[in-house]
Amino acid sequence: MKKIVLSSLMFAGCLLSGCSGFLDETPKSAIPEEDAYKSSTLVYVNSVASIYSSFGGRYYGSRENVHCLQEFVSDAWILPGRQADWVDGGKWQTIFLHSYGPGLATVNTVWNDLYNIIGRCNTSIDNLEKFIQAGGDDFLKDYQYEVRGIRAIVYYSLLDFFGRIPIVTSSQTKMADVNQSSRSEVYKFIVDELTECIPHLASAKSQNAGTYYGRITKAVGYMALAKMAINAPIFTKDNWADGTLVGGIDKVAPVVNEAGKNINITLDGATRNAWETVIYCQQQIEKEGYSLSPDFKTNFAKNNDTSVENIWAQPSDGTTYKITDQQLTQTMHPSHASAYKLQGWNGACATLEQMKVFKYGTDEQDPRMDLTFFYGNIVVNGTQITVTDNKPLIYNPTSVVVDFEAGVEDYTVKMAGARMGKYEIDNTTPSDQNHNNDKVYYRYADALLLSAEAKVRLGQSGDEEVNKVRARVGATLKTNVTLHDLLDERLLELSYEGMRRQDQVRFGTYTEPTLDKYVGVHHNVVVGDYVDDKTGYTTVYPIPTNVMQLNTKLTQNPGYN
Repeated sequence: MKKIVLSSLMFAGCLLSGCSGFLDETPKSAIPEEDAYKSSTLVYVNSVASIYSSFGGRYYGSRENVHCLQEFVSDAWILPGRQADWVDGGKWQTIFLHSYGPGLATVNTVWNDLYNIIGRCNTSIDNLEKFIQAGGDDFLKDYQYEVRGIRAIVYYSLLDFFGRIPIVTSSQTKMADVNQSSRSEVYKFIVDELTECIPHLASAKSQNAGTYYGRITKAVGYMALAKMAINAPIFTKDNWADGTLVGGIDKVAPVVNEAGKNINITLDGATRNAWETVIYCQQQIEKEGYSLSPDFKTNFAKNNDTSVENIWAQPSDGTTYKITDQQLTQTMHPSHASAYKLQGWNGACATLEQMKVFKYGTDEQDPRMDLTFFYGNIVVNGTQITVTDNKPLIYNPTSVVVDFEAGVEDYTVKMAGARMGKYEIDNTTPSDQNHNNDKVYYRYADALLLSAEAKVRLGQSGDEEVNKVRARVGATLKTNVTLHDLLDERLLELSYEGMRRQDQVRFGTYTEPTLDKYVGVHHNVVVGDYVDDKTGYTTVYPIPTNVMQLNTKLTQNPGYN
């Protein structure tokens, strides 16, 4: 990641970094409030930069975040109980087996963290509005649209996870006083916000170091709206526990396909259905200058702020932008990580189901297997990595289970599962939990695959978009791409990028048993059994207990009473 050298942004960079002492007070408290809103740079520092810094590890970085609730409940990733390790009271297996309830700490943490960002956005919007009404310069409105765009994207995550949530748009409103909106009402609010904000967002590259580095730009807005549109049939369904959205792709597809054709979105002066909106947004992102990087790994390199593909990424470098990142090292065995002078936790690994999709060990193994995982014999800088008793470190992708029973050889337990290797390893920063790789939220390959999916749901061909993505890595091209192909392709291309649960819900496979989780699967005694959900209630998380106690107006989501 390149350092910003523009002096006007170094001040904002200090805010983003959490510099010692700087965040102990509100920046504008050092000067009169009216002066804090007189220049574009000061407005950014006092009203926008602190919001971006509040993302921190709440989306990607720590273990209690949005990424966790997207990946470790899915069919792709698991934190297995390695006998004495990674049991943690059973919470990781509880999440994986879908036996979560309103008291689960991770669910409560994510709710609180996302609403914390919403609160910051509302304060900023209200402050900006005061000076806009007082006759402030036009740049105040531009920043207000930017903050509204951020808020809409955070509400998108809340909608995705919790369905029926309170919409809070004022810093003066207490959470205890707000009413709960239906899922379809929240969907409409987010879409209205994005379609109103997009025309006012900057046409600039968010991933490049400079004025708009890491910020919401026009392309980010289009991508967020594409995400809303592709999930519109799910997000507009207020009764998601009626059984129509579970049972596998072939059963659910007709329902989703037809619904998308009948949901309209007006953007840039034209009205399109949901699927047409996805295609249009992808085309607009391309017009903004985004394309596939020739090299897949460029998007995750130590200096990935030069990627032509990454639409939105969170700046990270360990000095100016300190984003604590445990997601990358927690997957590695300690002996593996120590070879890079990092701390490994020997935790997360790929499931058997994911290895089946990658066709691991067959003549048709996808080329992205080598680009995505550490597996097999591990050699670092020409040196064979060893573990206890000088045994070679060899990750075995086919030996992972939900929980290892007593008596299984320790070596088998510790070596089970392919590990995440998508991001280039970086050990050049002051802390082994901070890295120079910016954390990728949106990239153009995803936009292409969403466009392909929308076309297939319209009865058209998605071959062109899918094959662009496959050709980039040297994978065999496909013809007559189906929804089954697309769900697999999204895992092959986007593994561990924080969207697998959402994809499974949309395709109707989230509640289906897999090679790893099924009725009767062995698990730790502190964990609830695998939930064989036939209605779809587990596709939405419960409202946390603490939130229900704070606001008695709220009612619990179906299935969790």
